[in-house]
Amino acid sequence: MGSSASDELIGTWVTGWAGARGYESRHEGRVHAALRHDTSGDWEYVIYEPSNEELVAVAETLHKHPKRRLTAFADETASLIDAAQAAGLKVLNADEVLMVTEMSGHDVEEPRPYDGFSFQIERDQAHAYVSIHPDEDPQVVAASGHVSAVNGYAIFDRIITAPDFRRRGLGSLTMRALVSLALEHDVEEGLLIASIDGQQLYKSLGWTDLGNVVLFEGRQES
Repeated sequence: MGSSASDELIGTWVTGWAGARGYESRHEGRVHAALRHDTSGDWEYVIYEPSNEELVAVAETLHKHPKRRLTAFADETASLIDAAQAAGLKVLNADEVLMVTEMSGHDVEEPRPYDGFSFQIERDQAHAYVSIHPDEDPQVVAASGHVSAVNGYAIFDRIITAPDFRRRGLGSLTMRALVSLALEHDVEEGLLIASIDGQQLYKSLGWTDLGNVVLFEGRQES
């Protein structure tokens, strides 16, 4: 695998993730940010291996703006969490990982939907959205996902299978469809953030861990 986690790589991920979700994004030195208009309505900061000084500065900002969050990428999380807590931050989630794959190892052709299901595909320049619907009720979204092509990377996001349709292979089918769309662009590697539930699926599809992800909020006064 060619890539390793770095500030440049995380900046690329933020650009693709924000683009797929329609977020405004900013990149100021080592601090990347996205305006999460659909959830908190405020900024989420993203930093690779933040220093103690950066953690203190972000903690002060999050204290002033309680809806803001920090996503930090690190190889080793125990010391990161200790330093963040000392700076005045609180852990919201430490179960996710950054994963990577070589795109050349995946199928180029768009897969066929399973019997009883249909694809819906939307393209918007470098971004694409795939959803799978049961033929008996086309308004229902059984599974879906996004992908963005940025600087030679395919950034995958929001790969979701509805609870009533799990364990039918629809997550894998969604990923294969997204890969085929990503390969319409000049991409060499794929990136995604995997929840603890999705990590086994992605590993079975050839993805490998590249680092840990921790989400923080400001410590609120009681």
